Amino acid sequence: DMRCRVRRLIFYLLPIVSLVIFYQLIDKGSQTINDQSPFIIIHAKNHTYRILSSDFKYNSRESYLNFAYFNVEQRSRVLHIDYLYDIPVSSQWQLNGHLYPIQIAQFGLSHWSRLTLNTKIKQNHVYRFEQIKPNEDNYCSSWNKIKNRIDLSNTFIHFTISSNCSLHIQFLDNNIELIYSTRKINDSKTSRKIIIPLTGFPRQVNRYMKIDIRKSIDNLFLSKSDFIKIRICGAPNSFVNELIVGNQTLYNQQAFYSVTRWLLNSQDFKTGCWFIHVKRTYGNHHQYHIRMPWCSAMAQGQAASLLVRLYSLTNDIQHLSAVRRAIQPLWSSNITRAYFNNRYLWLEEYPLESPAEGLFVLNGCLYALLGVIDVHTIDPQSYLLELIDEMANSLHHMLPYYIHPKVSNWSLYDLSHITLQSKRNSATYSYHLVHIILLQCLSQIFRETNFSRSQMLDSYVQRFLSAIS
Repeated sequence: DMRCRVRRLIFYLLPIVSLVIFYQLIDKGSQTINDQSPFIIIHAKNHTYRILSSDFKYNSRESYLNFAYFNVEQRSRVLHIDYLYDIPVSSQWQLNGHLYPIQIAQFGLSHWSRLTLNTKIKQNHVYRFEQIKPNEDNYCSSWNKIKNRIDLSNTFIHFTISSNCSLHIQFLDNNIELIYSTRKINDSKTSRKIIIPLTGFPRQVNRYMKIDIRKSIDNLFLSKSDFIKIRICGAPNSFVNELIVGNQTLYNQQAFYSVTRWLLNSQDFKTGCWFIHVKRTYGNHHQYHIRMPWCSAMAQGQAASLLVRLYSLTNDIQHLSAVRRAIQPLWSSNITRAYFNNRYLWLEEYPLESPAEGLFVLNGCLYALLGVIDVHTIDPQSYLLELIDEMANSLHHMLPYYIHPKVSNWSLYDLSHITLQSKRNSATYSYHLVHIILLQCLSQIFRETNFSRSQMLDSYVQRFLSAIS
């Protein structure tokens, strides 16, 4: 009929229309990521965003969506970088900080994606010190000065440190001393002296000095480049080995492994969850509580996607077991599940106490579904395929509810206006683009196996794209 012909025409014209809509969005000056990355770049609201182009091909072993461009550690909700695992500590819902699995998984996925896209990038200005030890007749070593100025954006540092010592890095022009310490330092922290109290030693340390400085003294003006000098202070037998400054590829690699170590060490073996122990209610509805402790479908899905990539490297059966446990809460129980109208299954980013109630957050469910699809590529199981089919059916019936009735083709963040009788929760600009990206990716994944399903998802991509033209 005429409607099908129009829809088919729109489907084939979309790549051309997208280029017209985003004619001003070409950016050939991307910073460290390969310029051939298959993204369309959007400049809006003083930010740069990336959605997927028609050339994008998703692979569960390669980069994750547009996450190579995420700077998770720079987010305002990152309080600091953890002193044991070198992963982000979140201030979201808890001012003194907690390890938030969603943020941690995104940190790992972003660095995996950068690593995947940057493998052929040549590393310039990398500085190495095999070993630094205190002088025999002095508590501290002499200063080791790096002869060239270092751009603060390249202050990635990796080293192995023993107990009972401290590594001192002085930024000469900025007049800042950054100290990584495995001993108690009596000197008090000042605006010019930053002490990072490392734990779990001896151990490898993988940090970004610019972030450590910014998270301590964010409002301080910093020169973009500086001369630095380095020394160690501590007991005679203390040491810093294999100190490397400026190797971003190594930093990305070790950030990925830091996250996988935390995921493997922190997963609940019985349920597969990475439990979150932060209490919260939803908006002004204090009668609606998230389960305590709660298990987020989005966290499980993104952690599974990360561990799938780890398993693709190692083929370690223990890593595969962790992958299987990660998605267990998505299919075997209602710990992360809710049912819209008591009928359509949804994977809940924020599961409420009763499965009969739900927030039905769109992006969280789509990320969780992508995690299930990733797992199915390395561990094809009938129950996973059934879950994917059931979720596709839910999307078919529920996506119409996510179209804003008063803002043309704009998306809603969740369905709380229906389930909790609250105000409509319109997606922010950035979340609207996240919805587009996830639906683009899922449409592309289903294109070869279920074309009608792919078309259904793509029709919402087209509607949501029209809202930002």
